[in-house]
Amino acid sequence: MCRFIKSATDASGWIDDDCNEFCFIGRSNVGKSSLINSMAKKKIAISSKTPGRTQLINFYSFKHFRIIDLPGYGYAKVSKDKHNELMAYIDLYISSRKNIFGVFQVCDIGVVTNDDKQASQYIQKKFINHFVVLNKIDKIPKTLLKKRINEIAKFLSIDEKKIILTSTKKNLGINDIYKKIHECAKI
Repeated sequence: MCRFIKSATDASGWIDDDCNEFCFIGRSNVGKSSLINSMAKKKIAISSKTPGRTQLINFYSFKHFRIIDLPGYGYAKVSKDKHNELMAYIDLYISSRKNIFGVFQVCDIGVVTNDDKQASQYIQKKFINHFVVLNKIDKIPKTLLKKRINEIAKFLSIDEKKIILTSTKKNLGINDIYKKIHECAKI
């Protein structure tokens, strides 16, 4: 039932219906594509070892909702003009869609940057249902996990209850994302 639908380079390529949407956004190379594949339990998103590959808006169909994979932000090798163009495209999508029920900001638990902070502040202004997915938790010792969560929550100015811990390598936290999706869309 989970499948890739299409990619869009501009607003004319967006899907125009009332299906519940959940956006995934994050810096390049934090594992958004791997996370989508873990949720689908198969490879529907192309993941790359090269950061900055997602420069389109990608649409994925799930049983009762759609995941929107937004372009990665904060990738240094993209020109300033291209970066500004991508940020305007993301803003246009997020600002104009009426059927977005939540935004999952995917961050690498080991490296949270000022770009993540700016994105978090932007998303919090627009959405009540903003969640931070701390991916790659398998790379942090369990003894340091609670401290790291606390540091990131303070840095991003987000309630720890809105943080979801995941590891696509160990398939951890995927059900927690599904839970939030079902709560937000009441599906």
